[in-house]
Amino acid sequence: MDKAKHVYSGSNTAEGFFGYFEDLQRMAKRTLIIKGGPGVGKSTLMKKAGVHYEEKGMEVHYYHCSGDPDSVDAVYVPAKGYLMVDGTAPHRLDPVCPGAMDGILNLGVCLNEGMLAEQKEEIAALFSGISHTFARAYRYLKAAEAMRQDCAAVYRKAFLPPRRRNMENHLLSLVPDGEKGGEQHAFLQAITWKGVVQCADWLEARQMVSLMLPFGMDADELLQPILHLARQKELKRLCWHDPLDGKKLSHLQVGDTLFTTASPQGAVEILPEMEQDEIKQEASRLSFNRAVYDLCLHQAVDVLSQAKEAHDRLERYYIDAMDFGRLQAITKEVLEELP
Repeated sequence: MDKAKHVYSGSNTAEGFFGYFEDLQRMAKRTLIIKGGPGVGKSTLMKKAGVHYEEKGMEVHYYHCSGDPDSVDAVYVPAKGYLMVDGTAPHRLDPVCPGAMDGILNLGVCLNEGMLAEQKEEIAALFSGISHTFARAYRYLKAAEAMRQDCAAVYRKAFLPPRRRNMENHLLSLVPDGEKGGEQHAFLQAITWKGVVQCADWLEARQMVSLMLPFGMDADELLQPILHLARQKELKRLCWHDPLDGKKLSHLQVGDTLFTTASPQGAVEILPEMEQDEIKQEASRLSFNRAVYDLCLHQAVDVLSQAKEAHDRLERYYIDAMDFGRLQAITKEVLEELP
């Protein structure tokens, strides 16, 4: 059985970068926070640590980077309660309980700072340009979210309160009395320079319930009552958030039951009963909203690609200034001392 599971701890959203890194830190018994500039080897070190635990037969959770899905921002080993995490912007982290629970590894010690200082104007210009490019992408995402919310307003009106309550009650009846546990937050999907990417590793459970919702209908409004009940029962909860609005839920697993807006094979499908005449009256509005949403999302992804290209150029300065012999020695020491 594959011991690796992949997920995102953050996404580029309508409100900017949004992540659940503090949630990861709270979950861990021991955390190593890695610092250092771009291109210094943070992701590579974490991947090597993950492989180390996989080879010992342990499950490893890889939290990928929404800026570059091929990189990881964190690696978590549930059996050990051990977390390695990138503690640099845009998800800066510091120890909560230094020494006793958390430590810092600064890979910046491998950099030739004198070489970087000689190129500070070029480096500063790239940092500034990347920041402005991300801000532009977020404006497009905010426009896309506005279109989605306008669709949600149509469906909210068409989903009459008695029918909504019936669906909510049906969903609540499917909440199991199962394993007690805490609550975790992350993203199964993230908006990246490669588009909207999905990690399907988690879309499996003994019982799967697929909410068959039209584009723009707010799944969070149906999932929040389930989450509230699960909290009351103190059941184990995995909260998977919306990649465009990180505060809202797209999927929720309670014990061994998954409630999802995806369509995994074998899932029980549940459709909302809405007033179709109301929806038909707004057909052109819904169609327009979807077209503008798609256009804005496509443009945002294109701009994120520009940010990725600039970041690659920025990394080159740091890679050229790295002492890879020292990095190799540090990597060896860290891997040998893993708990």
